[in-house]
Order: sequence, then C-alpha cells, then structure tokens
Amino acid sequence: MKALTRRGRRNPKRPWTTPIPAISSPTCTGCGTRRMRPAPRGKRKSPDSPVASFGTSVLRGLRRTVGSGVISGLGAWYIRLVARTTRWTVVGGAGWQALTAQPAGFVCVTWHGRLFMAPSFAPRGKRTVAMISNSSDGDLVAGIVAAFGVAALRGSSHDHAKHRSKGGVAAFRAVARQLRDNGALVGITPDGPRGPRMRAQEGAARLALMQGAPVVAVGFSVRWGWNLPSWDRFLLPLPFGSGAIVYSTPRYPPDEDGPQAVERFRLALEDDLNAVTNQADDLCGRARVLPAAVGSR
Repeated sequence: MKALTRRGRRNPKRPWTTPIPAISSPTCTGCGTRRMRPAPRGKRKSPDSPVASFGTSVLRGLRRTVGSGVISGLGAWYIRLVARTTRWTVVGGAGWQALTAQPAGFVCVTWHGRLFMAPSFAPRGKRTVAMISNSSDGDLVAGIVAAFGVAALRGSSHDHAKHRSKGGVAAFRAVARQLRDNGALVGITPDGPRGPRMRAQEGAARLALMQGAPVVAVGFSVRWGWNLPSWDRFLLPLPFGSGAIVYSTPRYPPDEDGPQAVERFRLALEDDLNAVTNQADDLCGRARVLPAAVGSR
C-alpha cells in the first residue's frame, strides 16, 4: 500500500538520495559538492605574495612563448651587465683565490635568495659544477650557468636520502665524484629549492664531511636592487650601482662522522652564510633579510 500525504494524495516512493562518495573522483555523487582534500605534500601552494605569484605566471608564459633558451640567454646577459657596471667591494677574497688555485676541490654555498650573481663568481681555470633542482625553473638556471662555463648536475640539495623522485641520490653521487676525482668547485644553495629561507639543509654538510672538503660561504648584496616578495626574498640587483661580495674563511670539516657531526657542521655552515650575507647587506646600507622561523616551509 502506497504512503499517503497529509492531504490524502498518494506519494510515490522516491529513490534513495543520500550522497555517496565517489571512489575515483573528489566529487560526491548525488549532491554535486566537492570534498576538500589536502594538497599533496609536494604540491602545496607557496606562501608567496600575489605579486610573486603573478611574476611566476608571467615567467611561465614567456617560457611557453619564446622558450627557456631565450630567457636563459637574456638572464646571462643581464648578470654580465650588472657584474661589469657595479663597483664591487670584496671581503675575504684572498682565501677564495687560494682555494681556487689548488687542484683539490671544495664546496661553495650561498643562499637561494642571493643566487643571482653566483654564476659570475665562477673562477677561470677551475672546473665548476652546480647542483640545480629538477624543475622547470631549474631548466632556466641550468641554461644561465652554462653561459658562464658552469656544468649543471640536476637534483635536490636537500637531504639526498629523501628526494629520490627528483634524482637527488644520483645527483649527490655525481657531485661527490666531481669533488673527489676532478677537483671541482661545487656550488650548492643549502636552502633551495623550496626553503625554509636561510635555513641550511644537510646536503652540503654531509657532502663536505664525506669528502673531507672545505666549504666557503659567499654572500652578495647591492645598494640598488629589489627584494622580490618570494619565499627566499630573492635579491634582483640593478646595474650601475655599488655592491659587496663577502667570502667566509674556509671551514674544514672535523675528522668525525655520524648524525651529530653532520648536524653540528650544518649549523656552522648556516651561521657562516648568515654572517657573510648580513655583512654584505651592511656594507651596502641594505636592510637585512631575516631567516624563516625554525620548522617553517
């Protein structure tokens, strides 16, 4: 017997309409609403400002339109323009020159936000390799450094044991071979490619300890330039101004190993990098950039 409504009308049975979650889609069947899922760990949105996000979108559009090679060429040209038209104050250059004159390899570290002028520091007559991330932005950087005679080894400078999908293990081994067998200068950004800003990951410290190689921290700054509103507060210098390049005293790894030794050396490199970066900013009358909070991304 069919159910009756309050007015006595027969009301046919309706199909079951409770929303049932779809198995292969984030949309619920029956209700048409979208379930909120947390973004995968490696694909979360960056905390960059809308200005930085707009700049990233413009860069991607240019890359699709004219190609990475053209953008890399323009980037290399601009770096040379800044390098040649800036009045540089150099601090600690004697230790740097002594290391580059030796046949043995060593490690050079700089923060990701001060990466722009790094290719121009590459010494002539010394094989130089740089560890660059396996990303579309890394493609641009690899093209730029190649114009300065720097070979790119693609992979992450973070803990090499945790980033197998980005070729971190293979890149780490390749860098170790270059350092050991070819006496290369190895360039690493310890807080790249994702941050947190000015917080060193353990890749550079582990590499130096394994190979017994000294590490030099390099910081640069300029009086005229912009700190972009990106996670690393990237410094984009302007030409025809003044600037400073500060080299740390070479830091030699201790004759010990183990996780505690890596952590102590990592902290020492982080302090060296912050010291030379702050000194360069002070020489140029530029406000210091503060490191990100410990544990932030």
